[in-house]
Amino acid sequence: MPSFSLRRFVLAVILTILPIGMTAQKTYKLKKWHVPAAHYSGITPMGDGRYAVVSDEESQAGFYVWRVEIDTLKGRVRNVSDEGFRGVAFDIDRDAEGVAFCPPLQTVFVSGEADQRILEHRIDGTLTGRELAVPTDYGKSRIQANRGFEALGYDSLRASFWTSPESPLQGESGLRVPLLRFGTDLRLQQTVDYELDAPQARNHGRDHYHGVVAITPMADGTLLILEREARIARRYSGSRCWCRLYQFDPSTGTKRLRSQWCTRLTPTNSRFSNYEGMCLGPKLADGRQTVLLVADSQGGYGRALWHLRDKLRLLILEPEEQE
Repeated sequence: MPSFSLRRFVLAVILTILPIGMTAQKTYKLKKWHVPAAHYSGITPMGDGRYAVVSDEESQAGFYVWRVEIDTLKGRVRNVSDEGFRGVAFDIDRDAEGVAFCPPLQTVFVSGEADQRILEHRIDGTLTGRELAVPTDYGKSRIQANRGFEALGYDSLRASFWTSPESPLQGESGLRVPLLRFGTDLRLQQTVDYELDAPQARNHGRDHYHGVVAITPMADGTLLILEREARIARRYSGSRCWCRLYQFDPSTGTKRLRSQWCTRLTPTNSRFSNYEGMCLGPKLADGRQTVLLVADSQGGYGRALWHLRDKLRLLILEPEEQE
């Protein structure tokens, strides 16, 4: 029998069971860089290694600024430093979920689930008084409770924003979620239907979330879309979170799987991670594109050794799968 190393055998098996579009990925606990625990739910690049990050439980309207250092040779995160929160007092807790930096305007847009609005901030966090002109058909009265605007991304090549509610609109049957495209004039330009996968959970448990949580526009006009399904068990142990990353073509309505993973919470496993935010990182020296994702730990929810962690996930898109 010919020699065949165990390492090569394991690699061969992995390559046969991974779905097409699987990407290399690595997860980092933000605590190692002393980033404070929060409810991180959105991230967007601002240039020069800085990223605007939103948390959905802030008393002010605004965003954090992080500097993320990535080794573009090895494809690793070397350091994350929190440069502080930039924001202003607001009359309600907006439940900030999505964030997008707009280079032509040099402003940051933040979507809120509580008010179903997407407001414009200056770089210092103050509000400009402008917002995306969301039609009443997609306003607060049409959204399922706590299932409003979760995803937000900006397409620099086409000067447009993409957003969507997390789940289907009230009164809609099936798994169809509307994607909305706005121009830099803040007006709606296009709507596209996106079909969610069938849910994995057999029952809803204590709570169940299933929908679009992040949108990242790509250079070729397609969209990276993160579908997140989280089932919270009645006694928490046994909770699961499924994440599926698709590349979606709004011109054809087709999508293809790029990556997927599932985390869970058990008495011996506290790796449950609720990923909600996503954006493009820098390209590596070999041309591969990195993608950054942030997980919402609910402010480090839990006690002792058994609690959720704030995490940053780095994905690397393989060359044959890029635009």
